[in-house]
Amino acid sequence: MQRSAVVEIRAATAEDVGDLADIYQASADHHVRLDPSLYSTPDYLALKERYTRRLPLPENEEILVAEVEGEVVGWIDMQLRPATGQPRMMRDAVTVGIDIAVLPEHRAQGVGSRLVAAAEAWAAGRGAEVITMQTHVANLDAIRFYQERHGFRTTGILMMKRTASNLSD
Repeated sequence: MQRSAVVEIRAATAEDVGDLADIYQASADHHVRLDPSLYSTPDYLALKERYTRRLPLPENEEILVAEVEGEVVGWIDMQLRPATGQPRMMRDAVTVGIDIAVLPEHRAQGVGSRLVAAAEAWAAGRGAEVITMQTHVANLDAIRFYQERHGFRTTGILMMKRTASNLSD
């Protein structure tokens, strides 16, 4: 893709189920290479079924897709989370959690940035104060993308340890 190619952003529809699953699976393959002890590549048919069950989405969720020349090349999945109203250490806020994936051959070409900008607009339109996301510590390109291009900052570290029953993994 040339940088001058037009990236169209739109809401995902039931007709996008196969593309959503393809892109998810490509992202999973990337993550398996980063940390095979944590990630696996899910069954493709199960992914398609998952998206088929999810679409159409409830009002507090949205999946946007990025198209280049009619081909779906990425998506961003957003979930609006209301403030809890409960006393807690962290400031209570309406948040949007995001998950994003772009096909490898379309990365570093503005697709992800367009998706993040669309997610920011969606979140702001619903009164969200904060956008959250997770990425693996070894996913340095993603970390740079979020921090340097989009102003995200690291606010915590997710830690894990296998239980005794899973130490052989």
